[in-house]
Amino acid sequence: MIIKPDVVDAHRPKLASEEGAATSGGGGDNGVTTSPGGDGGTDGTETTETEKLPTRFVGTVMISADRPARDMHQIVEAIVEQLTTIPGGEVSLKLEIEAEISSGLDRSKVRTLLENTATLGFIDKSIS
Repeated sequence: MIIKPDVVDAHRPKLASEEGAATSGGGGDNGVTTSPGGDGGTDGTETTETEKLPTRFVGTVMISADRPARDMHQIVEAIVEQLTTIPGGEVSLKLEIEAEISSGLDRSKVRTLLENTATLGFIDKSIS
């Protein structure tokens, strides 16, 4: 008995992965990509081509005025270093300071603050 392979393939039940390949144009690509440096997706980080990955991170956090260096150090280690190690990523940091002084600011303090903000390159500054 002589059997043609393409006739047998036409009558063989297709697996789910083969159906996905047939609808995506074949060519052995089943529409699954893995993370960079992946080993075929065995680490569970598979994503489909249609899934859009997030491309932006924005975060706001309150920092203690009593120990700002400690808080900044923790933020740099936990967040900033994670973002700056991604190839092609651009990270910018912005420090915003708000202060309420119930007794008011005298002229010398206002002058000192304005001079220091200018020297340190503050983009926005306001004293009212």
